[in-house]
Formats: sequence, C-alpha cells, structure tokens
Amino acid sequence: MVTLRGARWFGTIVVILTVLATGYFTVSALVDPGGLVPGGDGAAARTYAAYMAARNLVLAGSMLWLLAARSWRALALLLAINGLVQIADAVIGGVKHQIPQTLGPAAFAVALLLAAGLLGAARGVRW
Repeated sequence: MVTLRGARWFGTIVVILTVLATGYFTVSALVDPGGLVPGGDGAAARTYAAYMAARNLVLAGSMLWLLAARSWRALALLLAINGLVQIADAVIGGVKHQIPQTLGPAAFAVALLLAAGLLGAARGVRW
C-alpha cells in the first residue's frame, strides 16, 4: 500500500525530472534543430523544433503549476496524459528504428504513468 506522502514525493520527483529533460530538449531543439532532427538547420527542422517547444512548455508548465498548487488529483490526470504522449513518442521512435527516441520516451512513460497511478491510488481515485 502506498501512502499519500510517498505518492506525492514520487510524483514530485517525476515532475522535476520530466521538466528538466523537457527543458533540455526544448532548448537544444531551438538552439540547434538539426542536432535533434535529421535534416540540418532547414526551415522544416526549425518549425518542428518550435512546435515541440510549444508542446513541451505547456505540458511542463502545467505540471509545475499543479505541483506548486498541490493539486494532486489534477496532477495525476496530467501525468497520465503526459505518459500517453510519451508512449506515442516511443512508438514513433520505434517505427523510425531510433533506439534513443524509443527508450527515453518509454522510460518516461512508465515513470509518468506509475506516478499518476500512485497518486490516484493513494487518494482512492478509481481509474
């Protein structure tokens, strides 16, 4: 049985790690789009990087806001949604045969979904 305090700590750690990783990839993509996306510094790579930055800022910012507000139920839902997004990213990486782009999102998906589940279970939420 997971305590509410333990679930909150784990959720907090997952949020912080997700925000740090998201921040790193967002800045990297904006500074050097060709470094993360094959195709050099073309217009398509810059546009893709901008779209990813917008998505990452909204998701990470929302997680931080809910964490700061101690809105655990809403945070659990957002963690689950972000976990599903990471599963989609892992599938895309797998289809493209890119191991790092598969394993990284898959690992984050597991952590995000586990944190969501623990927060929900500790609060008695029925999924």
